[in-house]
Amino acid sequence: MKLCIAFPNKNSYSETFIRNHVEYLKPALTLSGGWRPYRTQDGDSIIRMPLAEPIRVGVKRGLSFLYPAFYTHFLTRFLKQNRPDVVLAEYGPTGCALMTACRKAGVPLVVHFHGFDAVEKATLEKYREPYRRLFAQARAIVAVSNDMADQLVRLGADPKKVYRNPYGVETRLFAGAEPEKAEKLIVSVGRFTAKKAPQLTIRAFDKVLDKHPDAQLVMIGDGELFESCQKLVNELQLKYAVRLLGVKPAPEIAEWLRKARLYAQHSMVNPVNSDSEGTPNTVLEASATGLPIVSTRHAGIKEAVDSGKTGFLVDEGDYESMAKYMIQLLDDPALAGKLGRNARQKMLDEYEMSDRINELNRILRTHGPAGASV
Repeated sequence: MKLCIAFPNKNSYSETFIRNHVEYLKPALTLSGGWRPYRTQDGDSIIRMPLAEPIRVGVKRGLSFLYPAFYTHFLTRFLKQNRPDVVLAEYGPTGCALMTACRKAGVPLVVHFHGFDAVEKATLEKYREPYRRLFAQARAIVAVSNDMADQLVRLGADPKKVYRNPYGVETRLFAGAEPEKAEKLIVSVGRFTAKKAPQLTIRAFDKVLDKHPDAQLVMIGDGELFESCQKLVNELQLKYAVRLLGVKPAPEIAEWLRKARLYAQHSMVNPVNSDSEGTPNTVLEASATGLPIVSTRHAGIKEAVDSGKTGFLVDEGDYESMAKYMIQLLDDPALAGKLGRNARQKMLDEYEMSDRINELNRILRTHGPAGASV
């Protein structure tokens, strides 16, 4: 199968799921560079003409209403010249940008939704009609959770085209935690953004300190709420117990997870724009490491965490209950160890990277030229 993967952000540290698709599916072609991806894996532009980049930027900025047709012309030519068997579009808006060229070039299109693109208000308003056309044309539509699959059907997707395939986790890289022997360390990883509600994790931990004043919270990541969380730590006088480390590479994150007693993340629907998670990789990685999870009944987390067996889930916004379960796991190291071992086994059984990639590969092959009908 000659696969082309198109995605917007080549270097986004938080989009490990796309990097995994590129690494494991080994596409013959990739395109990146915004919602209308135009750069190949070698950094070349698909827009081949004298002064291509100045003209592209000029059309996009000065004659924006012409840019979709301008882009589609060159993408169609690229697809006809390279003849991929199937195009995988990462995110719904990317699929919308590619669908006309794929139709003109006769190339099957599979679109992979990830989170905001299925739920965020402004996105749904902007793409309401393009999504209808996308759902009609796409050979397959991939969702990362049952919640997302149901949402895509509500938006108009044919249920027969929608496949649930959650992200995978590299269980050989994320392993080795022994919560029953660990210090009272709680780790949280992810972007400091509204749908991950890092401020509520901090407020929950503030209550934990009433029972366990020697506990520590390490938070890894960056984002628009980072400074406000720093201020909150100062206001609550938690500087001695909370460390906000910023962005860290995967090996360092794995090392912190191996040291921890438990993992905490308070994901929730953004009340302003309805943005939400898909299935957070961070929860999968912590589970694979062997940590019990304290999180929320949100999106794909409900499927990745069996409450009472691999961790504990609370309602969105209920940081007091979150604190209660954190305290329970700090009180009972043996329970933390038991739930952590269950969490790792669940990842081995249901979320192993090779299994999830194989399923995505199967979907792509099924709906390529040989296997699909439109």
